[in-house]
Amino acid sequence: MTGPSGTRPGNRPGPKPRLTRDEIVDAAVEIGVERLSVGAVAARLGVAPGTLYRYVGGLEEIASAAAARVFADVPLPGAARGWRPFLEAEAELAYDLLLRYGSLLTDVGADLAAVAGDRLRQVVTTLRAAGFGPTASVRVADAVLDVVADGAVQTRWVCGPGGGPGDLSDSARSYLDTVAEPVRGELHALMADPRGHVLDKVALLLDGVELRRDRGAEGYAGIG
Repeated sequence: MTGPSGTRPGNRPGPKPRLTRDEIVDAAVEIGVERLSVGAVAARLGVAPGTLYRYVGGLEEIASAAAARVFADVPLPGAARGWRPFLEAEAELAYDLLLRYGSLLTDVGADLAAVAGDRLRQVVTTLRAAGFGPTASVRVADAVLDVVADGAVQTRWVCGPGGGPGDLSDSARSYLDTVAEPVRGELHALMADPRGHVLDKVALLLDGVELRRDRGAEGYAGIG
C-alpha cells in the first residue's frame, strides 16, 4: 500500500538527511564521550542510526574522532615558569583527560595514536623552545606521556568501573591478598591515591632529567 505521493506509510518524503563528519563529531562531543553510542548521536542529530554509517565506520571511529577533538581543544599549559612546571602541569592534564575518556575508548577499541602523536608533537615543540635538543626533547616528552598513559590504565584497574580515589576493584583486592607485608601495606597506600602515585613517578622521571642537565649531558645542557 502506498500513499498519495507514492511513498510507503512511515517513510519520510523528501531528500535523505545530509550530514557531515564534523557534525557527527560535534554531536558526539556534546553528548560526552563517556556516554557515547551510535544511537545517542543519531538521536541528537534527528536521524536514524543507520544514516550515520554513510559518513563514519561506526562507534570506534566516532569515539576516536570525538576524543581527538576534546584533546585538541584543551590547550597545553603555559611554559613561562620553565620546562619542568610545564611538564608537571601537562602530566596532570593528560592524566585527567585519559582517566575521564580512556575507559570507553578502550571498550570500543578506539585508536588514540593520532591524538597521542599530536600531543607529543606539541610537547616536543615546547621543549625545543626551552632549549632541549631534538633527541632529548622527544625522549623526555615520550617518557612523561608514557608514564601518564600507563598510570591512567592502572588507575582504572585499581578503582574499577565507576570507582574513585580510595576505591579498590575486586581484581585489585585479590592481587593485594597475594602480596606479603610490608609490601602489601605500601601497595595499598599507593592504590588509595593513584593520581598522586602517577604524578610522583613523573617527578622521579623529571629528577633524572634535571640530573642529566646538571651534568651537561648532550641535548640537556643549557635548559632554562
